[in-house]
Amino acid sequence: MKHLHVLLSACAALALAACTPSNVKPGAVVPTAIKAGQSWVVTRPVIAAEVLDTCSRDSPAKHAGAISGYWAPSRADIETLESQLSRLQPEVAEPALSSRQYVGFESGGKRLIYINAFTLPDHSKRDPAREAIRACDGGDSFWGAVYDPQSGTFSSVERNGPPPSP
Repeated sequence: MKHLHVLLSACAALALAACTPSNVKPGAVVPTAIKAGQSWVVTRPVIAAEVLDTCSRDSPAKHAGAISGYWAPSRADIETLESQLSRLQPEVAEPALSSRQYVGFESGGKRLIYINAFTLPDHSKRDPAREAIRACDGGDSFWGAVYDPQSGTFSSVERNGPPPSP
């Protein structure tokens, strides 16, 4: 069964490598890079909404009406974004070392990409390819930002902090 899962994952990744954002099948994931961390494109709208529903930092979902839809960034979109991660310094210390989930969302007529960055313990059973990684608190180990693929700029860089007061 494990071999079938690996085979299906590899087939999905190869199929998506040739896809454009408009023809990515729901539920697919695209592992884009293996470094100290790894990155995933989240394409299932239900999981994308969970990624954007942050606990202890601001995100586009915290603003009523800010998100008008979702889209799946291409491998080229993510590779371009990742090649520019160092521009987030010094706001984020070594951003490329974090694992990252990417969510394509539409806002104000623009296609943007939300970066959900995190550090999970080595023994974690969490699967960022299949579930939203959310944490309340965690400080600088958990951060988010918005990337505009058209302008190549980052904005709305936020770090986790303590949970909101009741």
